[in-house]
Amino acid sequence: MSLEAAHTADRPRLLFVDDEQRVLNSMRIMFRRQFDLYLASHGAEALDIVKSKDIDVIVADHRMPKMTGVEVLSRVRTMSPRTVRILLTGYADLDAVEGSINDSEVFRFLTKPCAPKQLRETIELAAKLAREAPVPEPQAELSPIDTLEIIMESDTVREVAPPSATTGQTRTSRTDVMEKPKFGPTHPAAPPITKVADTASRPKLATGLGVVVFSSDPEVIDTVQKAVRGRLPVHAAGNIVQVVKILTEHRPGVLVTDVSEDKATIQSMTARLKEHLPQLVTIAVSQHRDVLDMVWLINHGQIFRFLRKPLSAGRCAISLQAALQHHRLLLKNPELVKRHEVDASPTSESGVMEGVLAKLKSMLWAST
Repeated sequence: MSLEAAHTADRPRLLFVDDEQRVLNSMRIMFRRQFDLYLASHGAEALDIVKSKDIDVIVADHRMPKMTGVEVLSRVRTMSPRTVRILLTGYADLDAVEGSINDSEVFRFLTKPCAPKQLRETIELAAKLAREAPVPEPQAELSPIDTLEIIMESDTVREVAPPSATTGQTRTSRTDVMEKPKFGPTHPAAPPITKVADTASRPKLATGLGVVVFSSDPEVIDTVQKAVRGRLPVHAAGNIVQVVKILTEHRPGVLVTDVSEDKATIQSMTARLKEHLPQLVTIAVSQHRDVLDMVWLINHGQIFRFLRKPLSAGRCAISLQAALQHHRLLLKNPELVKRHEVDASPTSESGVMEGVLAKLKSMLWAST
């Protein structure tokens, strides 16, 4: 192999997908010297390239004929989990933004025209993460908590029970109405929603097995409680100090945060928590969808899911299950935390609050 060929083989593989040839020409000029560059003018062509090449980073436009950018990135997420996904579009419509969160799990959402410096820095970071923090292959053996699959069927949840300890056979699954959770000998009664003060008699729980809900809306808290059906503790918080206290004392792996009220404060908290606690998986809920707010939460808060109010218990259950699995994946593979690096953003926290948040990084999940 020649020196030039060896150098090319070592370069990160970058794929651009856009139906406008002038955009592809610009990307070729901008990135051909630094990356092993691939260009596609439609989704099917892009997927063929992903199948045949080990792509590090894919950047897709959203509005394309036959297959949107969100659909392309969603398929790439399944086909090649290690490929870092970026959506670059001039049409930041609500469905595209929501889909980029819930379906594609994009690393960044960039809007056209994008400053060349920002685009280059984002792609360079994405390529670095793709090489340094590859996503592991799915493990065949599941932990006991993973064998309790939550599957939405209208407003019901189907429970797939783990194998019997005595026979080794799988017990027959059943479908329970979510609003009336049932507990038997193998499913002891669940503790009620806990307030911050209810800590004296609560048993210590395994790391990541819990959800903290930051909302003043009782329906949000009630829906989360119905969704978990007593399998996990749900901690309610009414302010940021309570959120930090619960994170410190109980170490829940998932944060459900209501961004309907006091938007600026909650956005800032979400970003700062993700910066200090990248293993914490955040689900944002809101009564309204706003393009700029959602894009901000992607790039600065790396939110895992976005759900619209009023919440469906079934959809909430599926999102929580995925979030808990993602949290455990981050705990088992600490290098993956790098993939959740957030854009730096100005903060307005007081020195005291910033100090409290800074302590969390060393206090939480340090021994896992």
